[in-house]
Amino acid sequence: MGRRIQYKDYIIKSNPEPVAASGQWKLRIVIYSQTDGLLHVQPFSGPTVYETEQEADIHGIAYGQRIIDEKVRGVKAD
Repeated sequence: MGRRIQYKDYIIKSNPEPVAASGQWKLRIVIYSQTDGLLHVQPFSGPTVYETEQEADIHGIAYGQRIIDEKVRGVKAD
């Protein structure tokens, strides 16, 4: 699954990852930005696991938006 959305001056790509043998899913995202013609690629993951791939995808996109908005303590997008 996984989605790709534009948010402000960034692209957030969600790539949910299955947790081995549990049937649950972890959120994994990549935030892309461009400055002075240089592409910045930043991978992120979260500690929470979700029951479905779709849940991990939805929460991953929301997590990326919170990172971009500087609402995740100690984490910042370039």
